[in-house]
Amino acid sequence: MYWYFVRHGETKWNKERLFQGATDVPLDDSGRNQALEAGDRIKAKGITFKKVYTSPLDRAIETAELITGTPRSEFVVDQRIKEMFFGELEGTDYDIVKAREKDLFEEPQRYVNCEPIKGVETYDSIVGRAGDFISFLKEKEKEFGPDDNILVQTHGACMRALLINLRGCSLSDFWKIKVGNCEFFCFECKGGELSEVDVAELNESVAGGLV
Repeated sequence: MYWYFVRHGETKWNKERLFQGATDVPLDDSGRNQALEAGDRIKAKGITFKKVYTSPLDRAIETAELITGTPRSEFVVDQRIKEMFFGELEGTDYDIVKAREKDLFEEPQRYVNCEPIKGVETYDSIVGRAGDFISFLKEKEKEFGPDDNILVQTHGACMRALLINLRGCSLSDFWKIKVGNCEFFCFECKGGELSEVDVAELNESVAGGLV
């Protein structure tokens, strides 16, 4: 069983370098084109998906529709793969905030087991819910064949939380992980054991982006 994780396409706020978080910002035309191109790359590899799990935010749902050609009514919406909530920072300038709140983003390991700062979701919370979602997927393995694929449609920061769990890396690596718009990551689940699959060919034209 193969799990394909993908970030949504570009939005106006991505382009303007603003924090999005849980704000339901839609895709822009560039983001829609990115999603369509991602769908073309998937089709060219002969990949089809037995099931699609998506964040409840529209930019994720629309990206999944454009990638798969499947109507959103057939998707499983899961709150655990919603974007990290950035509280008071949502809609503000990414570069200014990152310079001002340097430790919060450069040393995330210092911000566990503590009260939220400026209403930003704690790292314990997002990494924890991402881990819960991965455990849920493992339990679902018995419902799929060994060559079946599922798509998990998510966001930049949530993708980092998922990869922290999937790769078993340190929380200090959280913001060092690069996640472009419509970038894919893939893991094989076999008997509950996970191994990462190289999907570089699916990501050759992917550009970077913000959370």
